[in-house]
Order: sequence, then structure tokens, then C-alpha cells
Amino acid sequence: MTHPNYSSFTKVSTCDLADALPREQFMHHRIHALWQGMPRFAGRAFTVKCAPGDHLMVHAAIYAAEPGDVLVIQADTQFAVSGGNVCAIAQGRGITAFVVDGVIRDIDEVTAAQFPVHGMGVCPKPGAKKVFDPLEQPVLVGDVLVHTGDIIVADNDGVAVIPKAQTNAALKIAQQRHAKDASQTLDEWQANHYANVEKILARLTE
Repeated sequence: MTHPNYSSFTKVSTCDLADALPREQFMHHRIHALWQGMPRFAGRAFTVKCAPGDHLMVHAAIYAAEPGDVLVIQADTQFAVSGGNVCAIAQGRGITAFVVDGVIRDIDEVTAAQFPVHGMGVCPKPGAKKVFDPLEQPVLVGDVLVHTGDIIVADNDGVAVIPKAQTNAALKIAQQRHAKDASQTLDEWQANHYANVEKILARLTE
């Protein structure tokens, strides 16, 4: 399988992207990395909506999504939407990661496989497989509306959602921010920071 090249997006952090995107494009902090040391990842969003108590559509999505995709899953928070085998199949098919507004299980297996998952947590209770809901419809995950084709960038600071139409512009701004920070020493940054703080305080206390 040929994987699309999202390497440019993995070279900027979600903090770099904070200069490039509105605040509402960053998921709530309840969505976090579910195992320690998870590397930054990026990929095209493939959206999945699960009915309450059900996870059928995740099982369908691992076969429908393309290599390089990130499954972005709106789910019932009380039942695991996937376990070790589902994650292993997804990984084997070239899916980059899962981002779940909900929980998974078999976290030891998922960690051992080094398959990236950002979500709310873990729970051993599985959902049912009874309810069809169309794939690739808009989903609300981490309080962000996500469409298939958006770009997901996730790291230890959180998850950014770049709308498809804004990907090139957002990446350019984030790259500029990254380069600016990398070119400064801490002393230089502190001098600029101090001057900026003093300027703001002076304006606010006039």
C-alpha cells in the first residue's frame, strides 16, 4: 500500500499550529494520548459516527479507510469502540491512528503494537454491532466539527484539526512559527518576551 506523504505536518507541533488556526480547531484536552511516548502523527481524517452503545461502524471503517488516514470517531463514552485486534488490523492496513471521543480497550496490546490512539481513556466493556450509520459524515469529536478530508495533527500537547481548504496556508504559518522559535536562543526569546509583556502592561495601565 502507498501511504500519502504527511511528513510536512509531523514536523510542526500542535503549538506551532496555534498561530495558524482558530482556537476552536483544537480538541478539548479530554482527548489525549493513551500510551506514553506516543510520537506525533498526522493524516487525513476519515470520520466515523457510532450510535449509542454500538461500535459497528468502527469495524466497517478499518476496511473502508485508505492508508494514511486517521479514523476520527464520535462514540458513546461508556463502551470501548475497539480493542487490540481491531487496532492491529487497522495498523496492518496502513491506517495511521485513531482519535476517539470515547474509550478503547486492550491498551497493553495497543501499546505493545505502538499503534497511536488519542481518546478519553480505556474501558473493558465492548459495544454492540447492531446499528448502521453512514461513514464519512461530519462528526463532533473533542468539541470540534471534523469532516473527512480535514488534516489531523496530534502530539503530546493535543489534537489540531486543519480544515481541508486551509491546509496549505496553515502549514506555511506553522512552519514559519517553528523556524522562528528554532532560530532564537532562550536569552533572545526572553528579551523579546519581556519587552512585549512590558508593552502590554503599559497599555493596560495607562
